[in-house]
Amino acid sequence: MSLRSWFEKKFAHEHEIQARAERREVPGLEAIHWTGSSPGLDIVKNISSTGMYLVTRERWPEGEINPVRLVYPELTDDSAEKQVTIETRTVRWGEDGMGLSFVLPECMDLWLWQAGERVEPADILSEFRLSRALAFLRRICPAATQELNLLFREGLGNMRVPNAIAIAHRAEIMLAAEANFHQMHAPASVVLRVVKEGSWAEDTATQNLWAGILATACTIAGDDESNLPYMDLLAEMATVDTRLYVEACSKAPKVFATNGAVSASPLMCTADEMIHLTGTKDLSKIDRNILQLSILGLLEPREKAKYFSFAQTANLTPTALGLELYARCQGHRGAPFEFYSSQKTKSPEPSEQKGPAGDLPA
Repeated sequence: MSLRSWFEKKFAHEHEIQARAERREVPGLEAIHWTGSSPGLDIVKNISSTGMYLVTRERWPEGEINPVRLVYPELTDDSAEKQVTIETRTVRWGEDGMGLSFVLPECMDLWLWQAGERVEPADILSEFRLSRALAFLRRICPAATQELNLLFREGLGNMRVPNAIAIAHRAEIMLAAEANFHQMHAPASVVLRVVKEGSWAEDTATQNLWAGILATACTIAGDDESNLPYMDLLAEMATVDTRLYVEACSKAPKVFATNGAVSASPLMCTADEMIHLTGTKDLSKIDRNILQLSILGLLEPREKAKYFSFAQTANLTPTALGLELYARCQGHRGAPFEFYSSQKTKSPEPSEQKGPAGDLPA
């Protein structure tokens, strides 16, 4: 590389860093904090990729770390996808507030804007969530860093990126509950496939299944590809398939053999129950979904040749394979017997699983 080329590259890199660290006003962006006697809601005066200035009466001690939740009140959706909680460190006081720096997780690299772009509060929240998801995936699979960056920044498109983010966030929450969380890794073959194929899942229940598969693929050695065959099955499941499958595995009574095997007693559901569960009144469609699950080997083969009517019941009994997959998708690494025997005293899970109820661990 010539000296001129080196200077040009260095200047471009420094200019890029300056643009990213540039502080800008983003009208409408606010912050909630929990210090003092009650939660406070204050205005974010300006923000950059490294910190923000908060207009507030609070004066936290310099160097103190506190969580702050960024919100945009005009977003009517209160789901976790529309808000972000981050750790902040107090760096200075001003006449009308405080300067806070972000305490970001390892590998998290924010790109709030590029020079000349107009950024809305919703864009800020989306970038924080995207960067957090990327940080987690790059941490568990450093070898896939470049391809992950391309997928999230360019390859998946605006419709699939939020789905991939939701899966990564849920997987991180599941994995954080395990010992040696920060030492666990997953092979690139698993991580990239979860991102590429799981990102087509638009419903929370299916995303949760993909998250469980990703979490249970993480080990200290980081070379476990045993979940790849299960991912073949998940890739074939649509929203209605997932609702039927989760209902079957969570509600069917379990039978425990002395040799450690687990099976399910028959689970029969009426047409009205199927309609309520799936959200569709098309019985022929429901029957096709049940048939699909049966072909995949997740439900017991159906007995009738034609779809059921309002006067009949449908068989939603999961197979041993179905039960095994479901246990893994719930983040269980051991034998299915251990998972389902521990569920005996617990209440049945809802058929439509909800996404992450809280924010991610720091």
